[in-house]
Amino acid sequence: MELTMEEIQSLCTEGSFERGLRYYREGRVEKLDFVGNTVKAVVAGTHKYRVTIRLDDDFKARCNCPYEGDGYCKHIVATLIALKNYQEGGKREKEEEVINNILDRVSLKELKEFLRRMFREDPKLKAHFKIYFADRGGEKSIQEYKEEINLLYEETADKHGVTEADFNQIQDLAESFIQRGNLREAAKIYQALSEVIAENMEVVDDSDGYYSGEFSHTVEELVKCLKQAGLKHDERKGYINYLFNRYLEGDPDFSQEIYEYALEQFCTSKEDLEYWKKLLGPHLPKTIPENKDSQKYYNAIGLLTMQTAILEALGEIGKEELYKLLQEYYREDVDLFFSYVQLLEKDGKTDQAIKIAEEGLILFNYFTDEISELLNKLQKTKMRDTKPHKK
Repeated sequence: MELTMEEIQSLCTEGSFERGLRYYREGRVEKLDFVGNTVKAVVAGTHKYRVTIRLDDDFKARCNCPYEGDGYCKHIVATLIALKNYQEGGKREKEEEVINNILDRVSLKELKEFLRRMFREDPKLKAHFKIYFADRGGEKSIQEYKEEINLLYEETADKHGVTEADFNQIQDLAESFIQRGNLREAAKIYQALSEVIAENMEVVDDSDGYYSGEFSHTVEELVKCLKQAGLKHDERKGYINYLFNRYLEGDPDFSQEIYEYALEQFCTSKEDLEYWKKLLGPHLPKTIPENKDSQKYYNAIGLLTMQTAILEALGEIGKEELYKLLQEYYREDVDLFFSYVQLLEKDGKTDQAIKIAEEGLILFNYFTDEISELLNKLQKTKMRDTKPHKK
């Protein structure tokens, strides 16, 4: 059975085809074995998945991944494309030989002239060239990187919007700067990439979490670069301000948790934490909205939870203020409740911790098991502490 790309596309959704094609191009089909009319493959995704395909008249394919959508999954698609190209290998090798022979005969001047003409005719090719050789052209602004990354989206745009942009090239560029010790330039690339992903979330299909996963990974890499760049406190303040403002914007809607985690990872010194706390101060809620299903309520609780994390990280410096905050708001949110009980427990205030935990059983009855477990632990601690010691 010889496959065509049209036949493969007919076996899956458009999204699965695009992702499978990307997986194939990334070399994720690690193993391709033939047993009679059966093909077995190992495809590297979140885990390594096993694909089995029968190529006789009764065509069947299966994969041990958790995909439950329409058609075949991206791992099967990647395997089918690998199989198709394996079948066409002889033709492809001959074509590559022709190209190599031409390259051996053209001069550097002719090649440059050809590229300049193609760049005028094909802006996307020019963008790929600029990204690939960006480390040869000096440093760029974040806006310049964003303009080039946006062209990656345009390449995959179709009548339905955008399919799946491949960020490997821009990520490899950032890695090349990291390898040469230019962490600031790598950070600019990751910052630009994270902003472009965020700005394009409304025009992509993120049902499989590809873009949100890439966004989270990119912000994480940005923070890694900044932490290793040897920034002075004044420079760090600029990035703390940037990450905090991105948190406040909350766009895309899942980004707040990612930016809060980024701030927690980046702000490790007393100076960093106090500056973050200073930025947060004017935004802390004076009252909590009564409607617990409203976005304003969740925003208010999120800000209080952030303040709690800062005060906890400040240790003894922030303890008095931390107690005041938790005493006032522990009834409003289960995370603040647990933080309060754990703080009391840590400070040896077991009786008070038990009292608050018992109140929590009534306030947060949907967390009965977790609170009961905590209460049981506290009661055991009290019994151990009050048990008379043998002489």
